[in-house]
Amino acid sequence: MAAWTGNRHAASQPATDRRFAIRINVNIEAEMVDQGRRHCTVTLTNLSITGCRFETDQPLKLSAPVTLTIEGVDPIQGEIVWAEGKIVGCHFTEALSPTICNRIIRTLRQQQDQR
Repeated sequence: MAAWTGNRHAASQPATDRRFAIRINVNIEAEMVDQGRRHCTVTLTNLSITGCRFETDQPLKLSAPVTLTIEGVDPIQGEIVWAEGKIVGCHFTEALSPTICNRIIRTLRQQQDQR
């Protein structure tokens, strides 16, 4: 996985070495709006309190601000920090509270149980 390095991180440090929050594998559809106000559906594949990884067909620029909307949760502001093909890494502007993360995970489990 390629990592984008900006003024926040050392250039020689891979993305996996910079993570301090536990990431949970998920499969959640979310609506994304980029700075060009383009709307599209993305699939979150992992989530932590500080960011997420998602898949999209939409080309996104590094450092681009985005807004993610997940069912049952207020919109989440973030910034694209790396992209490799259709896989994108997003760092949240403000860390999610553990309560919000738990709500997202609980909603995901309920949706899976209904299938």
